Amino acid sequence: EAGRQIYDFLWGEFADWYIEISKVRLYGDDPTAAATARRVLVTVLEQALRLLHPFMPFVTETIWQSLKRAWGDERWGDSIMIAPWPAAGATDAEAERQMASIMDVVRAIRNARAEYDVEPARRIPALIAAGDLTAAFQAERASLVSLARLDDARLTIAPELAEKPAKALALVTGGVEVYLPLAGLVDLEREQARLSKELEAVEADIARAAGLLANERFVAKAPAEVVQKERDKLAAAEERKAALAARLEMLAGM
Repeated sequence: EAGRQIYDFLWGEFADWYIEISKVRLYGDDPTAAATARRVLVTVLEQALRLLHPFMPFVTETIWQSLKRAWGDERWGDSIMIAPWPAAGATDAEAERQMASIMDVVRAIRNARAEYDVEPARRIPALIAAGDLTAAFQAERASLVSLARLDDARLTIAPELAEKPAKALALVTGGVEVYLPLAGLVDLEREQARLSKELEAVEADIARAAGLLANERFVAKAPAEVVQKERDKLAAAEERKAALAARLEMLAGM
């Protein structure tokens, strides 16, 4: 369990989030911020290697020695094997709450981009009503722009919006509202064509499954689990058809 938690932290938080966020500071115009980011990266990685050492002694020793040659000093000692066990420090519950909300918003925008098949390089506009987290979102504006591939010139962050935008995809996560104007999110004609093609394929799946289930011989002779699998497929296809039809109707009204 201890090893799993260390792994989850290294991959799920340090690699997936902090390293990516730190790139904004590392490659920015503020040398002090860049130096701080580098020091935090080294410190966290070095401490994590100590935690991992009992589980992966040889690999962690090799990485630790390389890190020491690049960034260490005499305080590091000769080997990770004799380095002191990391001591837990104070935590900042408010900072964790703020960062968790920012991460949730980035995930929601990324999911929306994937759902609407937005090109990875395309920058999109966004309006964010962040409530009491507005200052935190403003402080991490550059990170939001980088991680969610937003257009900084068309990004609005405010405690609340005087008027919710029409014809925009609304995302709500943890009390923060995000609006992505569809006109900036997708090429409407291309998206309508894509959805129509997918709808045709789903309708074909529905016709096939419905025809199979209407066949009394199939229902009577096929194993129960096979029949149930076809019923599940039909239900999922009908649900997908309804979602596609609703999205096409929404796009048609724009």
